[in-house]
Amino acid sequence: MFVSPFLQYGIQEKKEPVAETCQLAVHRLEWLLSADKLAADESTAKNPYCSVDPAPPAVRKSVPELRQALLNESLPLFERYRAMFALRNLGSEEAVLALAAGLQCSGALFRHEIAYVLGQMQHPAAVSNLCAALERSSENPMVRHEAAEALGAIGKEECLAVLERYRQDGERVVKESCEVALDMLEYENSDQFQYADGLVRLQG
Repeated sequence: MFVSPFLQYGIQEKKEPVAETCQLAVHRLEWLLSADKLAADESTAKNPYCSVDPAPPAVRKSVPELRQALLNESLPLFERYRAMFALRNLGSEEAVLALAAGLQCSGALFRHEIAYVLGQMQHPAAVSNLCAALERSSENPMVRHEAAEALGAIGKEECLAVLERYRQDGERVVKESCEVALDMLEYENSDQFQYADGLVRLQG
């Protein structure tokens, strides 16, 4: 299989998140080229978020099995990502809590993606774990950034206080993410959003 020299260079990059991102990209390309086209299309169709994910969801596994794979740091990152997106697509509270446990894993890129998918799910069961990630001053800024935006996407009142507290954070990306999240939260709780959301529901 031809691999772009840019991806080959990225895999050798000394910065871990860059190298891991390139590894995921290569594995996804390999999967797309080797997978049956119908299976690939079905995998995409089952994604309720219509996002282009760095790995296809794992299939035919229970939440406990997916959780075990997600947290198993001896597995290839691509397989753990497959478990991650399968849990996200399930959307249950049990799946949310399994994903939230991943915020304790090593690897900033992995924790960052966990925070991102929890924001996609917008499930209130994730709030306490996302708050904890944002509040950890030792956490990688890109993880704290995603945790802040996820809290804004969830839009519950309990998200407001922690976002207000960190909107003046010394880390610029965290500070700006909290400001964006507060704007998101304000909009999602506005009369304008409630009206538009009601129209969408009626049309659906």
